[in-house]
Amino acid sequence: MEKVNLGYSVKNIPFPSERAYKIKLIEQTEAVVKRIRWKATFFNKRNHDENPEEIENYGLKTPNCPSQVKELLQFENDLFQLVKDVKFRRTRSNFQNKMKEDTRNIRNSNKTLTPADKTSNMYRLSKEEYSRLKTNAVSSKYKKASIKIKERIDKGGLKFAKNAGVNNRMEINGTNNCFITLKDHKENFENNPTTRLINPAKNEIGRISKKILDTINANLKSKLEVNQWKNTGTVIDWFKNIENKAAYTFTMFDIKDFYPSIKESLLKEALEFAKRHTTVRKKDMDVVLHARKSLLFSQNDTWIKKDGGLFDVTMGAYDGAEVCELVGTYLLYLIGQKYDKRNIGLYRDDGLAVFKNRSGPQNERIKKVLQKVFKDKGLDIVIQCNMKIVDYLDVTLNLNDAKTKPFRKPDNETNYIHVESDHPPSIIRQLPISVEKRLSSLSSSEEIFNQSKRYYQDSLARSGHTHELTYNPPTVRQRQRKRKIIWFNPPFSKIVETNIGKQFLLLVDKHFPRNHKFRKIFNRNTIKVSYGCMPNMTSVINAHNKKILEELTPLERGTCNCQRRYRGNCPLGGECLSPNVLYEAQLSSTERNYTERVYKGITEPVFKTRLGDHEKDFNNRRYIDATELSKEVWNIKDKGYEYSITWRLVKQCPSYNPVNKRCILCLSEKLDILEYEGRNLLNKRSELVSKCRHMNKFMISKYDVT
Repeated sequence: MEKVNLGYSVKNIPFPSERAYKIKLIEQTEAVVKRIRWKATFFNKRNHDENPEEIENYGLKTPNCPSQVKELLQFENDLFQLVKDVKFRRTRSNFQNKMKEDTRNIRNSNKTLTPADKTSNMYRLSKEEYSRLKTNAVSSKYKKASIKIKERIDKGGLKFAKNAGVNNRMEINGTNNCFITLKDHKENFENNPTTRLINPAKNEIGRISKKILDTINANLKSKLEVNQWKNTGTVIDWFKNIENKAAYTFTMFDIKDFYPSIKESLLKEALEFAKRHTTVRKKDMDVVLHARKSLLFSQNDTWIKKDGGLFDVTMGAYDGAEVCELVGTYLLYLIGQKYDKRNIGLYRDDGLAVFKNRSGPQNERIKKVLQKVFKDKGLDIVIQCNMKIVDYLDVTLNLNDAKTKPFRKPDNETNYIHVESDHPPSIIRQLPISVEKRLSSLSSSEEIFNQSKRYYQDSLARSGHTHELTYNPPTVRQRQRKRKIIWFNPPFSKIVETNIGKQFLLLVDKHFPRNHKFRKIFNRNTIKVSYGCMPNMTSVINAHNKKILEELTPLERGTCNCQRRYRGNCPLGGECLSPNVLYEAQLSSTERNYTERVYKGITEPVFKTRLGDHEKDFNNRRYIDATELSKEVWNIKDKGYEYSITWRLVKQCPSYNPVNKRCILCLSEKLDILEYEGRNLLNKRSELVSKCRHMNKFMISKYDVT
């Protein structure tokens, strides 16, 4: 195990390739066009419906593609032309060169880079070392199960998705492999490394459960007035309201393995408790409990908890934090029955309380009472009593002088985004100001701020920032009215010369003038631009680790079995069994002066299967409208001429992935169609905004046989 420090934040973004940038750009362009189309469609519908109903979709996007709206055609054409005409430039940077070299070294290494749990450290581990630590973490709490159990959970979730009206929007549960982080802040870490097991496999019903629990938690917080803290700011506000601070001492406790330690019985108790104080319907409880049916995936195996139950509260769940907040509120209520609830609070698994100065035996009694409350609910806590100064979250609280100051773990090196990172300039400019505001909010006076800022000032300077940190106490921000805005999020990169945001807004002005039908819904107040980011160094490291651990190889080009049908003359040059293919067909005809036509297509199964579908379209008139290629072939045949097609494999790309919700195969086809030079292309620009058909097999509605 080798400790590695890159010397900069892994949130820094290296320059992307031009193709990677354009893939991302066309993805975001298609997304904004779809949103604009949907809004125009609903606007037209509202003109006919007096009372349109708002439908709750729980943040799930529809996989359907909206129909074209004739008033938007020219706007869409100009927008995609903008994407096609994007110009790039050469940009030099010493920092970017360093990241490029580090990226090359990472990808050429045969070891993983495993991050630490609560520090910025990373550790180089061999595949065997990583697998051993991960296996120990998994096998200590989980046991292997049948893969069929996942299908049963998916089918069970269909009922709740249908009741919520999102069965056509929700995907089946993913099979994301678990991973570990290292707890290098623990004692004796070098000799006995400990890990935290992260399960990113999410139950999709958790999206619905999150909405339900948010409402329940908000109602409980307003009625019970317990200190369920959301951030450091709420902790400081609580601390400031303690009167006569010198008369109190701190008691701090930490719930060990809070998420995985929550049992089904405890969650049911918490829900029944909530039911006594707010509205909790039985069907809501059923949704929350079904969302707890979780599996763990590791090395192509399916795992469940050793007690045989499916109940689990995973850290990566959509509603994991909300479940912990509900249980935490219940625990605070129980503690509040014994002590003053105003003096006790909880942030996730970290608790803090103040008690009047007491003797040693009295503190021991408090300690035992708190331990019993948690133990009765199946939880274990580590507790410290009788303290005047505590480091809680990222702030130090002092009862002696009523002061607060910033806190950081001594073994954690702070690295900020470098000024030469490929981030949007607004983010680079805002970073030092954000650090300044945070330090000011954590410091109770300018003197403390000046004492604490030197470390952070040096960290900013190492990243190229010249801003001088000054004390700036936070002010109460006025609440802004929420607006329904369509955001265009083109990726930012310094290698791009074209001002995409400016050109996009000029197109909005041009195509939606004052007298336009859609001017009310499409203008600079309702359509805005906010630049997104390309993948950062963390993405590079994660991709490398995945390649090492899961033994991923580039998409392999298939062989050929054309000896019989094509007599050894393979239409794809001996690679007809290649899957995930972007291909090109060149169509010729015996017709005089016929201009050769080109067709772009994709297939997820092997190319030979797709070729069979094309031949069926060419031989059966009822399939004439299957593709633009089949239309042109039948046009030639109807004129009495012969045709010939030459097939070519252009590129192999991964198809839709439910983990990152992207289909590089579809996006690559759209980019090739957009960038094709010449008028002999059979594909239409309408294909640039279309539904990805590769995601159908991941939709939960596939289990709906009614």
